[in-house]
Amino acid sequence: MSINTSSCLSKSNYDGEICHLDIFFRVVLMAAIVIISVMSPVAVVGNGLVFAAIWKNPSLRRAPSYVLLAALAFTDFCTGFITEPFHVTNLLLVLKDPSVIIKNKSDYSINWSWPTYFLITKVIGEGFLEYFFALTILLVTVMAIERWLQMSRQSLMTVRRACKTVAVLSLLPMSVVICYFQLKISIAYFISYFSFIQLCLFVTSVAYFKVFKIIRRHQHQISLQQNFAQPAIDFLKYRRSVFSILLILLMFYFSYLPMAILLMIISIHPEKEPSMTIYAVLEVTVVLAFLSSSLNPLLYMWRIAEIRREVRQITKRIFCKES
Repeated sequence: MSINTSSCLSKSNYDGEICHLDIFFRVVLMAAIVIISVMSPVAVVGNGLVFAAIWKNPSLRRAPSYVLLAALAFTDFCTGFITEPFHVTNLLLVLKDPSVIIKNKSDYSINWSWPTYFLITKVIGEGFLEYFFALTILLVTVMAIERWLQMSRQSLMTVRRACKTVAVLSLLPMSVVICYFQLKISIAYFISYFSFIQLCLFVTSVAYFKVFKIIRRHQHQISLQQNFAQPAIDFLKYRRSVFSILLILLMFYFSYLPMAILLMIISIHPEKEPSMTIYAVLEVTVVLAFLSSSLNPLLYMWRIAEIRREVRQITKRIFCKES
């Protein structure tokens, strides 16, 4: 141990930083690789079952809220199937040759002079990461707005409009990807991304606050009127659905708020040469963001009885065919 330490101290600043990378950054990367490797198959299987459950059940397909939920499940499925494997591959290549990170310390952007093998995984992985992260945030926000309008009986959402909404939302994150590759990832980029996440968090929080006010007011009316007529909306059913989506929202906060905070810190205190600590913390926030893709389907199956029953039938049919 003392030999390694003395050798690090005797090297140049560049080599000394690689030694520091070996001690600190490698531990973070190896932990991230293990965690993401476990979460990826969970996200693929879990979201695949949820999407299949909604697709195979006609009554679920006819509900606009379930169309949006299916879109979110498909997005999380793609995150686990495409983004996470490429991200793990990229981290493995960084562990193999950590100098590619140090050589690009001028900013956070893609360095087109990187080795081809590293550049390919970086471009594909980062491109899909930016796209699916932004799409997930947009879908969660729209789901909250739809729930608020539905509870207030002001919703004009139909299945056709829900599909069109998903189609439009799927196009919006492309601008984020284009900005990521065409422009340098500067402080302005971090400020824009931070503002985007904060705006979605604010809109989603306001929507659910309105929903809870509606539920509370309705419960108060029921307590005052013994023979209260059945409302146009089944509030008991929607209250359970609201709390299910609220758990998704809490997972959304847990997954994306740390990234927003880090982007805010980078925006307030920019560094001309980002330290390895910033890279490490940024990788931790990425892992937390990936976590939502694995836990969301478990929340769907736990809280939504229709999806849980359909998933059970699908798994039974699968195991019966195998047996």
